Amino acid sequence: MAGKVIVVTGAGNGIGLAIVKKLLQSPTVSRVVAVDLKTDKLESIQGDYAQKLHVLAGDVCQENTNIQAVEMAIRHGGRLTTLILNAATYRPLGAFPTLSLESWKHTFGINFFANIHMLQVAWQHLQESSGSVIVTSSRVSQKPCESWTCYASSKAVLNYLCGCIPLEDSRISAIAITPGAVDTEMQTGLREEGTVSPELQKFLNALKAEGRLLKPEEPAAAFAKLVEIGIPKDLNGQTVYWEDVL
Repeated sequence: MAGKVIVVTGAGNGIGLAIVKKLLQSPTVSRVVAVDLKTDKLESIQGDYAQKLHVLAGDVCQENTNIQAVEMAIRHGGRLTTLILNAATYRPLGAFPTLSLESWKHTFGINFFANIHMLQVAWQHLQESSGSVIVTSSRVSQKPCESWTCYASSKAVLNYLCGCIPLEDSRISAIAITPGAVDTEMQTGLREEGTVSPELQKFLNALKAEGRLLKPEEPAAAFAKLVEIGIPKDLNGQTVYWEDVL
């Protein structure tokens, strides 16, 4: 059987980079197309996986980036079996009245509409391979949280989208994974920007100080497992904690 061919967005750092590394080590995966604005960390490992890793520097909000990513998968791998939609921004942070409409549009452009376009470009290929879509969600999308309303709302919409994809076409499975609190640049930004509520600031500081942040490799293992074994029927269309996959 031909190896799996994956496109990963937001692949240049944090969870996305950890996912890419795990996929590259998987014997079931033949090609990984890794997409990000910043690709220096991806390029640093490309020499070790010259036949397996294909790096694309680009902005997923630009339609041409998504088209190129899918074309690279088809050109190098002959098919597309999984989309991992991880690219996102956590900004803007702050009280609801302080957030401009333009900032909401910007966030939804990255966190939602860019994913819609990638799906549109990849849809036919996912149909042909009976492929899958794995989305990085967030636990704040399931439990309302002050100061993070814009980000949480954009992720909640993605959860709903994942529930609809298998209904739109039963050949394509989908799942949204909530990775929890992970020690990434996003967490650093949340702590240091100083625009969240005092209660949330205290909580975020405690996560770091008490060593309760996950390493990116921990939730990344759930994404890699779903690529290798497929999305189980009972999880298809669901939003789940990463721990529930392992």
